[in-house]
Amino acid sequence: MKILVTGSNGFIGKNIIAQLNIKDGVEIVSFDKEDSFTKIEENIESIDFIIHLAGINRPKDKSEFYKGNTDLTKNLIDLILRRGLSIPIIISSSIQAVKDNDYGKSKKQAEDILIEYSKSNPTYIYRLHNVFGKWCRPNYNSVVATFCNNIANGLEISVNDTNLNLELVYIDDIVEEFINIIETGNPNKKIGNYCYIEPKYEIKLGELANLIESFKKDTSSLYVPNTGDEFIKKMYATYISYVPIKDLIVDLEKHEDNRGMFTEVIKTNKCGQFSVSISKPGIIRGNHYHHTKMERFIVIKGSARIIFTHIINGESYEINVNDKEIKEVTIPVGYTHSIENTGNEEMILLIWGNELFNQQKPDTIFKEVSNNNINIIKGEN
Repeated sequence: MKILVTGSNGFIGKNIIAQLNIKDGVEIVSFDKEDSFTKIEENIESIDFIIHLAGINRPKDKSEFYKGNTDLTKNLIDLILRRGLSIPIIISSSIQAVKDNDYGKSKKQAEDILIEYSKSNPTYIYRLHNVFGKWCRPNYNSVVATFCNNIANGLEISVNDTNLNLELVYIDDIVEEFINIIETGNPNKKIGNYCYIEPKYEIKLGELANLIESFKKDTSSLYVPNTGDEFIKKMYATYISYVPIKDLIVDLEKHEDNRGMFTEVIKTNKCGQFSVSISKPGIIRGNHYHHTKMERFIVIKGSARIIFTHIINGESYEINVNDKEIKEVTIPVGYTHSIENTGNEEMILLIWGNELFNQQKPDTIFKEVSNNNINIIKGEN
C-alpha cells in the first residue's frame, strides 16, 4: 500500500509515519510545506490512501489560513477528480471549525470540500480536540507541550485561568484510529459527517499545571506516578519526552553491610514499592513477620531457600527457588519468613511490598522461622 501523508513533518505526521514505517508492505509518500505540489501530482496515480494533515494554525497573515487549509485541500481533491481517481482520505480538522474566526472558517471550508468528495469516495473527517504527546512543538500552540517542556527544563509557565477546561486527546490514540481506518474503514466514533477520537480527557488548566509539576518531583526521586490511570500514564510519557536525558538518571542509596546490599528502587503512593537485595552465600535475611504488609520475592540470580512459619499454629513451609526457573513467591501476612542464599555466589532478590516503608510504623516484628515439621513445596511454573 502506498500512502500519501501531507504535513509529514508536523507533530501528528511524525507520529503516524513512525508507526506506518514498521508495517510490512507500506510505502510512504511524504509531503510538507517545503515541498512543491508537483510532488503530489507526480505520485497521485499510485497512491492507495491519503492522510491529509497539512494545515496552518499560526500564520503571519490570516490569508495563510485559507491558503494552507482551504486551498491545499481543494487542489488535492481537484487533482484526484481530474485524474478520474477514487482514493480514500483521512483529513485532520479541528473542533475549532465551528467557530467564527479565520482558522475555524478555513477548516470548515476544507471540511465542506471533503463532504462533497465523500459522496463518491471513502472520506473520514476528524474533528480533533487538543492533541498531546511526544514530539509536539512547545511554546507554539499546545499548552501541554509548553508546560511539559518548560517545567522539565526549569522555565516559567503562565496559568492565566486555573479553571479553564481543556479537552485533550492523545497522539497514540489518533495514530491507532487512523491505522484502524486504513485497515478496516470503520471509525470508532462518527456523528453525521464527522469522526472523533476516543477517549477524550478533560482537565482544568490549573490541575494540568499541578500534575506536570508533580511529575518533575517524581522524576528526580524514586517515586513514579499512578500510571494505572490511563490519562496519567499518557501525560507522564509525554512529560518524560521533554526531560533532558541527563535528568532521567537518579542516584540510588545503597545500604551495605557484611550480609550484602539492600536498595530501594521504585516507590508509588498507591501500590507500594520495589527494592533489590543482594545476599552473600550462606546469608539468611528476614526472620520477621507482618500483620498487613505483604511482600513478593523474585530471585533473579543465584538460588535461595524461603521458609515461612505461621506465628500462631507453627505450620512451616519451604520452597527452593533459583534463576533457572524464575518464580514469584508471595509471602502471606501472619507468617514469619526468611530467605537464605543456598548457592556459592551472590543471590539477587527483587522485592515488592504493598506499602511504603514507614520507619515510625514499620509493621515488622522479628521472630525466627521454625525448622521443625517443614512442608516442602515443589512449585510448578
